[in-house]
Amino acid sequence: MLIIFDKDGTLVQNPAPGRPANTLTEQVLYPDVVERCAQLRAEGHTLAIATNQGGVAFGHFDHHAATLLVKTLADAIGADLYALCVTHPRGTVKRAKRDSRFRKPNPGMIQYLMDALGFPPDDTLYVGDMESDRQTAEAAGVRFAWAWEFFGRPAYSTEEQQRR
Repeated sequence: MLIIFDKDGTLVQNPAPGRPANTLTEQVLYPDVVERCAQLRAEGHTLAIATNQGGVAFGHFDHHAATLLVKTLADAIGADLYALCVTHPRGTVKRAKRDSRFRKPNPGMIQYLMDALGFPPDDTLYVGDMESDRQTAEAAGVRFAWAWEFFGRPAYSTEEQQRR
């Protein structure tokens, strides 16, 4: 089975409510992530990451920094592949101010990862923490799991979910 993870709020703790980790220093994995991912790999699952990194479109960091954040995380969990989207339709950086079929909730990143790794939708699970993650899974025709259920963490309150 291919298990694709969202990054911020799923594998990585947000440094503040509604604010993703924008630097390697801020990128702190939840304590259960590395062990659980090692267990999944030992069970024969293939791991990947699909994440919006819209901070690039707003000038918070550049594409290279975004890629380094995701690559570092992929290495930490033993992911075979990752995909990131740096565009945002309301961005302030001209070259990244647009929508994309890869920007969640569009299914492009999930479809790319399934194609590149050779998995069909019925053998793929997407794990995320936001409604847009659930919508992405639905659009790609794959199963979905909430991060807190998948990892056995306490569920977010309704107020916290709305801020995310």
